[in-house]
Amino acid sequence: MTDEGKIFLPYMLVGLAVSGFEGRLTLMEGTVTRQILFRAGRPVNVVSNQQEETLGRLLLEEGKISQEDYRRLLDTMVKTGQRAGEVLVAMDLLQAQEVFSALEFQCRRKLRNCFKMVDFGFTIDKEQVPPENVLISVEIPTVLLDGVPACYSMDRLLGEFPVDEETTFVKRHRAAFQPLTIGPREQRVLRAIGSGSTLMKLMKEKVGELQELLPVLYVLHALRAIDASGVKQPDLTDLELENLPAAMKAASPPEATPAAGGTAAAGEIEIDVVEMEEEEIRPPTMKSLLDRNGVDAALARKVLDLDRQDHFAVLEVERRAGPEEIKSSYFKLLRQYKLQNIEDSYSSSRDRQMAGQLLDRVTLAYRLLSDDAKRRQYLKSLTGRGRRPPVEKTDKRLLADVEAQKAELAMGAKRYQEAIDLFDQAIALYPDEPGYHLRLGQALYFQALDKTPADQPLPEGVRKPFLKVIALDPSHDEARLYLGYISKRDGQLERALREFQSALDCNPRNERARSEVRHLKKRLEN
Repeated sequence: MTDEGKIFLPYMLVGLAVSGFEGRLTLMEGTVTRQILFRAGRPVNVVSNQQEETLGRLLLEEGKISQEDYRRLLDTMVKTGQRAGEVLVAMDLLQAQEVFSALEFQCRRKLRNCFKMVDFGFTIDKEQVPPENVLISVEIPTVLLDGVPACYSMDRLLGEFPVDEETTFVKRHRAAFQPLTIGPREQRVLRAIGSGSTLMKLMKEKVGELQELLPVLYVLHALRAIDASGVKQPDLTDLELENLPAAMKAASPPEATPAAGGTAAAGEIEIDVVEMEEEEIRPPTMKSLLDRNGVDAALARKVLDLDRQDHFAVLEVERRAGPEEIKSSYFKLLRQYKLQNIEDSYSSSRDRQMAGQLLDRVTLAYRLLSDDAKRRQYLKSLTGRGRRPPVEKTDKRLLADVEAQKAELAMGAKRYQEAIDLFDQAIALYPDEPGYHLRLGQALYFQALDKTPADQPLPEGVRKPFLKVIALDPSHDEARLYLGYISKRDGQLERALREFQSALDCNPRNERARSEVRHLKKRLEN
């Protein structure tokens, strides 16, 4: 790059996406500060200190509210301490479901405006993003294809992506994104490049004017879809991101050499490109979002209220409610808002996103209020406060319990892969809980039983979670019992007998282990 050692925003965002980053990227330029929140490598919210990026100002600029409405909105927010969305609903200017459309538009606009920041400093903080802070979930290719063309001048493009008419572009076969979702214009550029092409040749092939072509080439380079001779990929080592592929930590060579015959080189993976319609890759407008149908009004109203409700209000119980009432209310809410199987219950992506937020929050409330010690501590924190609940830093064990509780719901519905993913998240948050590893092993075991033909052994990886349980707790009889089930299923009867016997030795009251030992001994004798 032209600025030695500088990591420009498009490349930084790609690194965060590829590493599956969760946390906060803070960008600072003069008095301007914007913070992008990430979950699993995708931007989910943007916080800005710019007055022109507030929800009321954007609605005013888009003609959705009048100048008088805007003044009343500001006055009410100052007097009540409520957020803009709540006030807009109370003033009957927007419906609850429309608030989320407006918030999505606001968030996407702030995300685009991050690309206006040129000489910025930044910090990267790994942290848990609370579910109520998730407003959008956008793929990084879509972010780049919106931000770069909208915010980059020709001089800036050539400053960050120094190419000339002799620069050769080559398709890259090592994928950073699988799949790489790009629009028809980018598809045309990739097809025109073939096994190698110069900038002048691309323009002659009517791919587009230079002002139109350069942003596309820059974004494709940042996404590692192409190489450009003389333009290095920046070294992302200093970002200190976990799970970042080694290939992205070191800068790529300055010369782009086409692979022989246009095929992938040995050991490389060909890019899986998904072609999108033009309107799908473009960020939605305020009008298109507000006109979108199918948003569940009751769900939107419940999610809109979450921010100002304490855990008791979220579960719709009194503070004196007992454990059974809390549990009953939790499962009632799961049924009422169809949270046991969100993917099948809701057709629109926004509904699924809101339902996911609600599931996270009600599960967090349920797990916290079901623990007597945590409940007493939480009640104490509520004393003397106003109607808005206290801002709390949730400990990792409780967050892990939330993921594990959601995994239990998936297990009950036999959605084993979803359960596996959720138990993995619980373990990542709190790796020393044997119960998480045990339930992960059970999910893997039941999934393997469904998928593995009877004449083939179960995958060896099914044993690993149970072995981890035993490493954490050598006297854990349930883990040893399931190791016996795996050996028995694979026809290793003597090994199974030893494992069932060890489970029985750890817990003489384990009747399943006792029954298996008795039956296997008879079977081996015969």
